[in-house]
Parts: sequence; structure tokens; C-alpha cells
Amino acid sequence: MKLNIDQLEAWTNAFGPSGFELEVAKLIKHYVSHYADEVSQDKSGSVIFKKGDHGPKIMLAGHMDEIGFIITGISKQGYLTFNQLGGWWDQTLLSQRVIIRVRDGTKITGIIVAKPPHIIDPEERKKVVTKEKMFIDVGCKSKEEVEALDIKIGDPAVPDSQFELMKRTQLSKKKGEKIKKEVTLAMAKGFDDRIGAFIAAEVMRQLKEEGIDHPNQIYGVATVQEEVGLRGARTAAHVIQPDVGFALEVDISGDVPGVEKTKAPAEMSKGVSILTVDGSMIPNPRLKHFVLDIAEEKKIDHQLSLVLGGGTDAGIIHITGAGCPSLVIGVPTRHIHSHNGILDLGDVEKTVQLLIEVIKRLDQKAVDSFTQI
Repeated sequence: MKLNIDQLEAWTNAFGPSGFELEVAKLIKHYVSHYADEVSQDKSGSVIFKKGDHGPKIMLAGHMDEIGFIITGISKQGYLTFNQLGGWWDQTLLSQRVIIRVRDGTKITGIIVAKPPHIIDPEERKKVVTKEKMFIDVGCKSKEEVEALDIKIGDPAVPDSQFELMKRTQLSKKKGEKIKKEVTLAMAKGFDDRIGAFIAAEVMRQLKEEGIDHPNQIYGVATVQEEVGLRGARTAAHVIQPDVGFALEVDISGDVPGVEKTKAPAEMSKGVSILTVDGSMIPNPRLKHFVLDIAEEKKIDHQLSLVLGGGTDAGIIHITGAGCPSLVIGVPTRHIHSHNGILDLGDVEKTVQLLIEVIKRLDQKAVDSFTQI
């Protein structure tokens, strides 16, 4: 089944930093309503879409919030101060365009400003400019001009970046022979983690359109506020009380200069990433091996990975109620937590394929086996 790339484009282009996900939530709710038996939401704003009415409850969570900014002040000269929503590395910010949304929905473009090199003395060039010393320029010359645009403290902002597809020919060697592989890559903001919510929705679509039987109840969830503390996963998991949980995520693609394989072993274009540990959870070992065995049986490209410096929604899902066997399945993505990420749509297709095969086998006996002593 082909991915619905038009939806992925719309979702990644949409405005939705942590705490301000409504625009994205509406798109997701409209799309999944065609394929789910039931669509609801919790009171934090997470969208829950269900298929099936008996058997174990399987939660597929992908957070729909993206990293962004919140306006914290307006200077007399008309520049905006800001704070981060989610984790940013300061050096990715200067000279980047952002979009600010005001109360009535109007979107205003700005630039995170930097001095031109002509007026920076040698000593200043050696210093790192931190977020606290940066400003957003929206083209105004006074506080009054900014206020006339209706920009206020507390207004959200996101990177100004548009979805784009790229065709590439990848070269590799196998048994001494050069192999060419044609791939389709996508570049956008918000892959972390619109891609997870998109995968959950595409799983639901495939179950519906292909009439796939499954011995369980599938709860796809587009969660909110993951980037600021896994908040939407907490409320959604409380509502669902899942028996098995999957966090569908990006993974750090380690095939970039300066990255050690011991810190980011996964690579773009090499298949599904299965996390063996992250900063918020050690996955249930039997669930992990259950998934790995299916990937091997179905010859679905996959790779083992880890993220020691961060957590996912699975960090909350796995401690819901009496506990919930959980696992993080991801798509290796270059340059996450920046204005633009890059991923291979082939890896996304393989992730959907693997989840479908897992869902077909997650009956009560299998689920019980993960926690038997």
C-alpha cells in the first residue's frame, strides 16, 4: 500500500508546537475518521482513534506536537524575546525564519537575528551566542508597531519550513558488487513526531481498506505536549488503559559527520529502528523479541538502536495502571530538533508493514506471555 504523502505534507506544514496543537489535531481527526470505528479525544487534546471491539488493547502513540518557541517579551525597538518549547541546540537558530501565530490565527513571519560579519570583532566571533541573547525580528521599529500586529507575550512560534520530496540514487556494495537503489526522501519540519502520528493513521487505514483481521483493539493516538514532558501520553494512556503500548517515533540517524555509532547506531534508509533503551524506559524484553522475530520472519529491514539522552511517550505508557509492556519503534531521521529533518519514505513504509504484522499476532495469549513469571 502506498503512503498518503499528501497527508504527511499537510501535517508537517501545519502549525503545532507543544501546547498549541489544535490545527494539526483537526487535520488528523478528519483523516482518521474515515478509517476508525470511533474517534475521540482526551481533555488534554490528544486525538484517539479506535478499531476493534474485543481483545487486548494495543496503543499506537505518535505525538503531534513539534518543537517551537513562545514569545516572552517585546523590546522598545520592536524585537521579540522568546523561550523554547522543547529542546533546541542554540547553534541551529541564528538567521532562521520562524512563523508566529497570534490570537485570531494570523501568522507573522520573523527572523531569529544575527549580526552581519562586517561588524563583529575577532574576540566576539569566538563566543557562542545563546538563545537568551537572541531576538526575533518581525520588521518593526518599535514596541507599538509590534503591538499593532497583535503579537503578545505567550504567542507561539514554529520554524518556517515547507515539506519537500527528493529523489536520490543510493550506492552501496554487496559481495564486492556496486548496488544502486532509488529512494524517495522527505524534508520537513515536525517529523518529530508527526511521522509517528502519520504511521499510526496509515496502520489504521490499511487495516480498514484491506479488511485485515486482528485479535485486538487498536487505539491510535496523536498525543500532545510530548516535547515538554510526555503530558498527552499520560492522559491518553489513563483513558485507554492499554495492555501493550508502542511509541512511534523518529530515531536519531547516526549517518552524519561527527556522530559516534555508539551513541546513534541507526541509519537512514536501513529500515525500521527498534529501541533497546532510552532515557525514560527499558522496553519489555519479551515484547521486543516478539517484534524482532516477526521482522526477521517477514524479512523487514530493521536495526537495533538506543537513545540515552531523551525519552518518548513510552516512558509514560509503560507505567500506566499496573504497568504496560511497551516498545519504541522509529524511523531514523537526520537533523531532528532543527528547522529541517530528512527521512526515507521507504523506512516509513517498512514501519507500517512491521506494525501490521505485529498487530495480526497480538492476541491475548501473546500479550499474556510478555508478563508471565
